[in-house]
Amino acid sequence: MKPWLPDHNDLTAAFQSVKENHGCAGVDGVTIEAFEAGLKTNIGALEYELARSTYFPLPLLRILVDKGKGNGETRALSVPAVRDRVVQTAVLQKIEPILERQFEECSYAYRKGRSVRQAVYRIKDFYEQGYRWVVDADIDAFFDSVDHCLLMEKLGRHVKDESVLSLVEQWVKAEVWDGAKLVTLEKGIPQGSPVSPILANLFLDELDEAMLRGGFAFIRFADDFVILAKSKEQARDALEVSKKLLDALSLHLDEEDIVTFDEGFKYLGVTFLKSLVMVPFDRPKRKKGVVCFPPPFDLQAYLLKKKMGC
Repeated sequence: MKPWLPDHNDLTAAFQSVKENHGCAGVDGVTIEAFEAGLKTNIGALEYELARSTYFPLPLLRILVDKGKGNGETRALSVPAVRDRVVQTAVLQKIEPILERQFEECSYAYRKGRSVRQAVYRIKDFYEQGYRWVVDADIDAFFDSVDHCLLMEKLGRHVKDESVLSLVEQWVKAEVWDGAKLVTLEKGIPQGSPVSPILANLFLDELDEAMLRGGFAFIRFADDFVILAKSKEQARDALEVSKKLLDALSLHLDEEDIVTFDEGFKYLGVTFLKSLVMVPFDRPKRKKGVVCFPPPFDLQAYLLKKKMGC
């Protein structure tokens, strides 16, 4: 089968998606507006590099963003250059339909037509079916812990095109500029890259399948999940099974708790208490501004080293 690579039309359509998502410039300092000003030339250059296997992604720009909770808590994002976001988005549009067919009903994050609201309604459905015990857990540093070899093996089961696999591997094993040094990711999925959400769901799909196969009432939103049970013993069993499954993926739980609806618990920002589902009053959204932005990256020196094979 002839290898697939994004062509001019794919890349142009991908740019429109990148533009709609806004976002800042990467290490090269090129904004979305600047890229669009020379769109024909920029798209042509990407198509040329991809066709001749000379394309390589620029380092990711590590920035700290306020989570908007009002407590100073931040999240690290690793932002690709606009040019790389365009190529990633073109590949994502190709592989998304393939991978989406593999995902389970219990997975609600990063999927079109799925939302927190739907996950909440599903929990309410289980309550009405007599589930009163809840395992509330999230995975410790999930996005920083994903095993690259295992991830690529999982992707290779569904995507057979070596050119696509090679591109994804470059994006996963990316270099990151944090303002002080340039490091290469040895594990983890960079938050901020267009392909990262679907790769996260792919990596955890094995957990979803196993929990459903075991007959557990399981709901997952990214790396945060709940398991509902009709007895404390069933909840304990479900927790132990989930731990074993995660261990096989070289992952571990950060926080875990077994509670009841009578005690109440909070999941995805929603409070569940007995038959009540309580959503916080609408409040003005806090601005999630950039807390820390690295100093400029010496791109010319970097490209010179690349050219010399250093």
